[in-house]
Amino acid sequence: MFTQENGKFYVRIEGRFESAHFLYQYFADGSDEPIHGHSWKVEVFLEGNTNIRPDGISYDFLTARTRLSELVHSIDHILINDHPDFKGVNPTSENVARWFYAGLKSDVKSSDGRIRRIVIHEGPENLAFFEPDENSDLS
Repeated sequence: MFTQENGKFYVRIEGRFESAHFLYQYFADGSDEPIHGHSWKVEVFLEGNTNIRPDGISYDFLTARTRLSELVHSIDHILINDHPDFKGVNPTSENVARWFYAGLKSDVKSSDGRIRRIVIHEGPENLAFFEPDENSDLS
């Protein structure tokens, strides 16, 4: 029976947003990168604290999906550099990934899950991803 196959389960949720940014001191002379926009995509890979429940669900991602939508809404159609959380922080794809992690981790933990990876697509061809340390969301 297929339900007896062993393995690890993950679920994925995603959000999309349109935002601009620029990187501070990007060029060799210390000047900033020009402001430019991207069509961004964020993917969040989740797992449940229980690999698979008797009902066949590994992680019910409704709570995470709701919180991800709130975060996406707060960063959509803005200059990311102007977002309060990015004051003094270079809005690289890497930092955007960590920002989503920080904004999601308590909600995911409270719904008996863990974030395994956050992928940020800066347009269709470039991406960065963040994988939290094994114990970072256990506190």
